[in-house]
Amino acid sequence: MKRSFKDLIKGLVSNDRVCLSKLISEVESNSSSIFKIINSVKKIPNNVYTLGITGPPGAGKSTLTNQIIKKLRNLNLKIGVIAVDPSSPFTGGAVLGDRVRMQEHSLDSSVFIRSVGSRGDLGGLSSCTSSIIKLFDIFGMDIVIIETVGVGQTELDIIKISDSVLVTLVPEAGDGIQAMKAGLMEIGDIFIVNKADRSGADKLAREIEYMISLKHDSSSRKTNVLTTQAENDVGINELLDEIMAFKEHEELNGSLQKKRNTRKLSELNTMVEKELRNELEKTKETATFKELVNKLENGLLEPEVLVKKIISLLKKDN
Repeated sequence: MKRSFKDLIKGLVSNDRVCLSKLISEVESNSSSIFKIINSVKKIPNNVYTLGITGPPGAGKSTLTNQIIKKLRNLNLKIGVIAVDPSSPFTGGAVLGDRVRMQEHSLDSSVFIRSVGSRGDLGGLSSCTSSIIKLFDIFGMDIVIIETVGVGQTELDIIKISDSVLVTLVPEAGDGIQAMKAGLMEIGDIFIVNKADRSGADKLAREIEYMISLKHDSSSRKTNVLTTQAENDVGINELLDEIMAFKEHEELNGSLQKKRNTRKLSELNTMVEKELRNELEKTKETATFKELVNKLENGLLEPEVLVKKIISLLKKDN
């Protein structure tokens, strides 16, 4: 039996995983659904802490995420994971399926892993990621981990959505330079040299430390570089300690709240843009709009003039 929207909201608030899954699917297929969901929920807890994990392909991000989940579960925390995969060019869906790599958590009711397609979004993040974080928050998750696609220069949007960013690199030739070129050095709160049993790991760690020292950072806390072997559970406890120490530091000095307030302003701009786009889609069906576009195509109108006329149409409809 198909559940009503009201039932799905009730289920979301009362920790029904099926309802959470269905509502995530809803915001994936229709980004505007989040407005209706938020309006139906009395209050968003705003308790969830978001942890972004980024870095080039092959850095072992999924294995690292898997180990972090284990450690957080030992602390009895509820975990949501958003694994952003490259999208299928045919269906728009996720093609790597990080859930396969985290199969051991599939029976844990306190872990919810969702693979989403990036759908070509420039930031390597699905446009519905922030909506899914809100759903996880309402559901009662303590930590949400966002593991991004790993596509170099398009990784930078992770900073817009995370409370802390973990940049993961491996000691391959030129990886440090590539990270610097891609801008990853600018966004990391914690740096990880994974697969540290490989040759060149210590050299890369020193390179990163040097690059960090060149940054003009007003923070009173030193940005640390850690070495791990995620596959063998080496260095993961130290990494978790560093994550928790960073979280506590930002909570105490007010940086975390300031970061979240800035993010809300940025989110407002995105949401306004989304709603305008939705309204525009409706307006496109009107005869007046089609007539204006026809004039544009025939050189009778300039785009700048058409923009003003479209805004007038949108105002008229409201």
